[in-house]
Amino acid sequence: MIIWTFSMMLLIPLFIPFVFNRQFPLMVARTVFAPILMKIAGVKLTVNGKENVPQNEPVIFIANHCSHLDIGVLCGSLPVNLHFLGKKELMWTPVVGWYMFVAGHIFVDRSNRKKAILSIAKAADKISKGKSLMIFPEGTRSKSGKTGVFKKGAFHLALQANVKIIPVTINGTYKVWKPGSSQITPGNVTVFIGKPIDQTQYNKENISAFVNEGVNRILENLEE
Repeated sequence: MIIWTFSMMLLIPLFIPFVFNRQFPLMVARTVFAPILMKIAGVKLTVNGKENVPQNEPVIFIANHCSHLDIGVLCGSLPVNLHFLGKKELMWTPVVGWYMFVAGHIFVDRSNRKKAILSIAKAADKISKGKSLMIFPEGTRSKSGKTGVFKKGAFHLALQANVKIIPVTINGTYKVWKPGSSQITPGNVTVFIGKPIDQTQYNKENISAFVNEGVNRILENLEE
């Protein structure tokens, strides 16, 4: 899995100058990388709700996060090219930083509030121009498999970019590959793609209600 992942991250961006399409790595991630990764891991992937993803407008996807496999699972489940939101420090991570930068993923500087706000503004501009974004509102992987506290950043971003949020629930990846473990246990993974949450019903004053709806929509499909 590691060899496959890093090989793709290193090689696929090199084709961008030849295909004249910066989203080429994202298309490959969705159509080639993710399906083969699932086979290597022994994952049987079931996806429900693809019809809830609009094809003609950018959105922000939010999902629970409890395994390194989640990114591959989401790339293979969602029928659009995905940009991920990552902390700025990832830019300097060997291979990963190179891939994210070249493929057009979005980095956020969280070193202080002013820089974080500026990063969010830049991200909102990119979303408004057509990039659909995937965010894990918990900020990091759950160590227990249970959903943690959702931060408000994704919801502020949805308001600023004026795009809908689509809740996504991932079941099974924690059992296949737990955080901190090197053991892979083949198994079933199910993804539920929820109906879009209309951002126009919320504003900065009732942002907590926006967050709560996102959390509840993910939890309603989360298996024990």
